[in-house]
Order: sequence, then structure tokens, then C-alpha cells
Amino acid sequence: MNEFLSVLPLIIVLIVFYTILWVPQRRRNKRHTKMINDLKIGNNVVTDSGIYGRIVSLDDNTVTLVLKKGELVVSKNKIDGLT
Repeated sequence: MNEFLSVLPLIIVLIVFYTILWVPQRRRNKRHTKMINDLKIGNNVVTDSGIYGRIVSLDDNTVTLVLKKGELVVSKNKIDGLT
């Protein structure tokens, strides 16, 4: 019984760590994956580096964005959100 009580604080810390950090990160990843899968030509997006553009073509792993002065090809995973 004493051994269990000595390990109990570690178990509690692990449970708290899991619920505070891991669960919200999984939710964010699921939302990001859904947003990436729902991208369409014509969507206005922002990349994780802060570049705004409109999608003009989609491939399996890349997105071509049109900017004011040209086009930019980026990885789908680097799209941070819709604008």
C-alpha cells in the first residue's frame, strides 16, 4: 500500500499533463487536418509564415497560391488557416 501511495503523485502529474497538453493538441491537429482536406480552389488562405494568397491549384501535397506579384507553391501542411 505504501508503494502505491508513493507512486500516486507521479500518476496524478501524468494524468494532468495528458489532459492539459496532449488532448487539446490532438483536437487542434484534427481541426487542421479537416481544414486542409476541405481546401478548394478560390479559397483565401494564410500560410504559417504569414503570407496571404488565393488558391489557384491543388495537388496531393502542394498548393499554388496567387499573390499580388506572382505565384507561390507551398506545402499543404504549411497552410495555417482560411481568411
